Amino acid sequence: MATRTAPDSRHTDHYGIERVNADEPGAVEKVREKSPVLDHLLRMNDRFASEGGNQFSAGITYFSVMAIIPLAMLSFGGLAVFLAGRPDVLQQIQDQVAGSLPDDLGSTVNQVIEQAIEQRSAVIGIGGLTALWSGLGWMTNLRAGVSAMWHLDPTEGGNFLMKKIADLVALIGLLLAFLVAFGVTIIGSSGLTERVLERMHIDGFPGMSIVIFFVGLVVGILANFLVFYWMLSALPRTKVPRNSGVKAALIGALLFEVIKQFSTLIFGALLGNPAGAVFGPVIGLMLIFYLIWRVVMYLSAWAATTEESLAIAPRHAPDPAVIHVRTEVKEAPGSGALVGLGAAIGVAGAALATWATGRR
Repeated sequence: MATRTAPDSRHTDHYGIERVNADEPGAVEKVREKSPVLDHLLRMNDRFASEGGNQFSAGITYFSVMAIIPLAMLSFGGLAVFLAGRPDVLQQIQDQVAGSLPDDLGSTVNQVIEQAIEQRSAVIGIGGLTALWSGLGWMTNLRAGVSAMWHLDPTEGGNFLMKKIADLVALIGLLLAFLVAFGVTIIGSSGLTERVLERMHIDGFPGMSIVIFFVGLVVGILANFLVFYWMLSALPRTKVPRNSGVKAALIGALLFEVIKQFSTLIFGALLGNPAGAVFGPVIGLMLIFYLIWRVVMYLSAWAATTEESLAIAPRHAPDPAVIHVRTEVKEAPGSGALVGLGAAIGVAGAALATWATGRR
């Protein structure tokens, strides 16, 4: 029976290797094949972990908190400029401070307010320079993190000065967007809407507070959607597919609203006791910012791993293979060795001939 050397095509895999049984996929692979949603979530998590999503979230949080102080200095300096031109408003504020605080503490706070107004130019100058430096660092790290989820290096190409100008414009837009998003939530949860309706002489109706809450919630989610769509679509230095950007921004809007509602509870609990009033705001800001940037990094990885995003992603050529050639040199036997070998063969042959002659 002749031996068959050609592989049986019925049992040949895509590598051309004949196998008796096909390799069984693992449990996770089977579930991923049946559930595209789970497969996408796992791709997102792999992209987030491989591109340093945890590190980017922590780094952006650091720059965010560091940028808050100079921004507060700018705000305080702007308020000082306003109060310098309105002595009547300044007097009202000082009277309220003196009436709500003990005598010594009230006078000390009023002196601090007066000194801040006198040095408003220095406060605005120092606050502006530090805000520019820390704010650009904030935006640079945010853009780097979002771009990393797309396998992009934001430092490649382009003019350095134009990039910094673009980061500055993006920083201003981000601050305004956050003010609007948080402002809508604060207004909706503070009861200000009801007071506005009362001043407009709109009588109450059954369930008015519930309606106002849901209207504010919808408006807040819409504001969140605009913020996240801008961050997820404009910050990465690539064209983000619209469908992926819209879906990721909608998920981010819902999660951001949960974080904002959660933040009101956190700050209320931290500021409700003397110990939390000292360190509570900083701890609360760090926690809220970390949650926000972690959501942004995850959603960037989610948008970058959709089917349409992977279809248009550039294909990078693999690194060239390096072949190491090992050369071995074997020396042939020398002439002396050959002579010795020939002599040994001759002696053996002579002995064999003598033995054969003696037997005859």
